[in-house]
Amino acid sequence: MLIVLLGANGSGKTTIEKRLETAGMHRLRSHTTRARKIGEPEDAYYFVKKEDFKKVDIVESVLYKNSFFGLSREEVEKAKTQDCVVTLDWNGAQQIKHRIPFAVTVYIDCPMYQLEKRLPIQSDKEQQVKILEQIKIDSKCAEDCDYIVRNYDGQLDEACAQILEICREYKSKE
Repeated sequence: MLIVLLGANGSGKTTIEKRLETAGMHRLRSHTTRARKIGEPEDAYYFVKKEDFKKVDIVESVLYKNSFFGLSREEVEKAKTQDCVVTLDWNGAQQIKHRIPFAVTVYIDCPMYQLEKRLPIQSDKEQQVKILEQIKIDSKCAEDCDYIVRNYDGQLDEACAQILEICREYKSKE
């Protein structure tokens, strides 16, 4: 089973992904050509050079801030034998849905006023406007996802439990 998490910046996708990993789901790791950030765990991504990235059998990819990010077929194959979770943007999720029929997309919903509170403190006004514009674009993708899960303030445990229940439902249908 493959759960693909989507949602606006600040919706809690990464936090939910980590919680689901703690609950026993396997987190799929993407390959990236960007350098590892200070303090970033070594297992956050497969950090590779551009020439090595081109050699990987990638099933979804994106160019973001001059670095490539992509999920390999080898990683996705793990979802055939275990419950897996990955966080992607809308384009990546569409690529996965097109190539991997058993993938289930889950949009993480959060009200705008809470997303605004969760904006990075170091953001300047111009960055905040760009982030808010992207949030509006991202929220339009929700209706095309298989499920919408609310992650309002104080409801993180409920959101994670709901996603785990989605997994159980899908597995019982197999």
